[in-house]
Amino acid sequence: MNEELAKKLEDLRGGVSICEDMLKKMLEAYNGAIYPLDLYAIGMLHRSQALIDGFCDLVEDRNLLCAAPLIRLQLDNALRFYASFIVDKPHEFAEQVSGGMPVRNLKDKENNKMTDAYLVKKLSMEHSFVEPLYEQTCRFVHFSNTHIYYSMRDIKKDGTFTIPFSVKDIDDKDEIFIQAIDAFKSATNVLLKYVEGWIITKDNPEEVEKLANELLKK
Repeated sequence: MNEELAKKLEDLRGGVSICEDMLKKMLEAYNGAIYPLDLYAIGMLHRSQALIDGFCDLVEDRNLLCAAPLIRLQLDNALRFYASFIVDKPHEFAEQVSGGMPVRNLKDKENNKMTDAYLVKKLSMEHSFVEPLYEQTCRFVHFSNTHIYYSMRDIKKDGTFTIPFSVKDIDDKDEIFIQAIDAFKSATNVLLKYVEGWIITKDNPEEVEKLANELLKK
C-alpha cells in the first residue's frame, strides 16, 4: 500500500468519529429535544459508521468486489436522507419510514414518488457526480460484466487470459482503490451535509421560519 492510499484510508476511517460527533451535536441541539427526524438520522449515521468501517477493512484486504458495493450503500444513505428535505412534512416522512414504509412509495412535495431513479436525478442537480456513481456502483451490486471482467487477468488479443484464484485484487493498482475511497468519501460528505442542515434547522427553528417567510414574500 503506497503512502497516498494509506493516508486516504486513514482520513476516511476518521469519518466514524465525525459521524459520532455529529450525532452528539444533533442530540444536544435545541435543548436536547428529540424529533422523528432525529431517529431517522440516528439510523443513517449508525449505518454510515458501519459502512465506513467495513469498507476500509475490505480496501486494506484489497477485496474490491466486496468493497465497491458499499459505496452504493453509502450513496443510498445520502439519497434517503436527502429525501427528507424534499417532502412537505419531514417528521411525518421519518415516522412512515420508521414504521416500515419504503421511501420509494412516498411522495415529495411535487407529488413525485421518491424512487431511487427519481432521487438520483434530483440530487444530481446539486451534486453532479451522484448519477454516474450510482450507475457505476450498481454494476457491482447486481451481477454484471464487471464481475466477469474481474474474474480474468492478463487478457490478450488472442483471447487467452489467466484466472486469479484469489479474492484479493493483488494485481490492481493502488489508484483503483484510491478512486474507490474518493467515491465513498464523496457519498459520505453529501450525507453529512444534509444531516448538518437538519441540525442547524433543529437548533434555530425561529430563524429558519423567519427565512422561509421572507422567501415566500419574494
